[in-house]
Amino acid sequence: MILVRGFSRQPQGVETNGVWAMYLTILALFETIKQGLLRNPTIKFLGLSEFANKKKEVQSSSLVINISCSLLVILLFTIGGAWLSHVLKMTDLVPMLTWSVVFVVLLIPYNHYEVLLQAHYQFSRIFWAYFVRQAIFFIGVILLSFVFPEYLSLINLVLLQIVALLAGVTILFRATASYRLRGFHFDSQVMRKMFHFGKYIFGTNLFSNMARTFDHFVTASLLSPAVGKQYVSYYNIVARINNMIDVPSLAAADVLFPKNVETLETDGLGKVKYYFERMMGTILALIVPLSLFIFAFPRLIIYVLAGPDYMQAAPILQLTILFSLVRPLGFQFGSTLDAIGKPQANFYVSVCLTLFNLVATYAGLYWFEGMGAAYATVAFNIVSGIVLIAILKKYVHVEVRNIFKYMIQAYKDLFSFARKKLIKTSGS
Repeated sequence: MILVRGFSRQPQGVETNGVWAMYLTILALFETIKQGLLRNPTIKFLGLSEFANKKKEVQSSSLVINISCSLLVILLFTIGGAWLSHVLKMTDLVPMLTWSVVFVVLLIPYNHYEVLLQAHYQFSRIFWAYFVRQAIFFIGVILLSFVFPEYLSLINLVLLQIVALLAGVTILFRATASYRLRGFHFDSQVMRKMFHFGKYIFGTNLFSNMARTFDHFVTASLLSPAVGKQYVSYYNIVARINNMIDVPSLAAADVLFPKNVETLETDGLGKVKYYFERMMGTILALIVPLSLFIFAFPRLIIYVLAGPDYMQAAPILQLTILFSLVRPLGFQFGSTLDAIGKPQANFYVSVCLTLFNLVATYAGLYWFEGMGAAYATVAFNIVSGIVLIAILKKYVHVEVRNIFKYMIQAYKDLFSFARKKLIKTSGS
């Protein structure tokens, strides 16, 4: 909200925000994809009884994968940065990607420590690392926007990100003192098994995140530079609103993955099915009312979050918000299939859906120009919902009626809790 208004006071502020949005999209794409090779395999293998005596070897293999993936991205940003900025018609990306090499290097320990804490259910420590990291960036944005507006530039924002991430690494380093690797214990067999498990998750994350960000990349490459930057900025505003709605789904996926790995070993697939249905029902109970409110008042939401310069994003938001209810299904789908040892199925589904989304996005932008990516997103979510439910029925025996049953039960529990509180308050 603050950055959008800060950019709006500059010449071509909407276009500048579009470049920043594209830069963030590229970084987020890399970070999420790398987690596919890193996070789920590490947590999975640390939780398997087969590797109970090889936890050091698992950590060492995870670190090798982490460093190798980061080096490839550094090569992409340094050698291919100019080409990427040319394709996206955003020359400002070149120096930003060059400076982001430092950011990528710092992500190596940050991601490694975060995964260790997730594997040991130490979510509160992860929270504080993210809190400090984002708080430093947030305070810096406020200072650049209101106190030193002459220094509000894309490069300074990249440098601010690096400083904030360094603080997060420091906190995680202290938080993982009892879990960190002591010495390097490489085992080629463990490495091979982790890589073969993780390669499907890596591919899944790659294609899934490409599908979610096609509206940014294809819009920037197909439309003229000025129009493309504007619509990238509009789609980024809508994406940020969707990201806020995704918070419960992402949190649930992070918690359920290690839990499902453990549950499958102790209680079998039936318990995993119950966790999926119960969690999906609870998540929908949280986000359905919020989505309906946003659908009813899109212009109000856009005005509050971004200001009057972004009112053209209101129909995009309204068009996509209801169908975004499929997104929590996607997050839980991937987490559950990886946990039960079906990363291949998850991968192939992601590839097919991504190809469909690519074709739909290109067709939408060709026929409808700027709004076309929004129409493609609606079609993608509808097709995704049908496919994911069918796959879940096959592998986990999920029943859709149970999801809605738990959704209604969540409302009943909430009203019962509120009623007890009111009675207790009135009685006192």
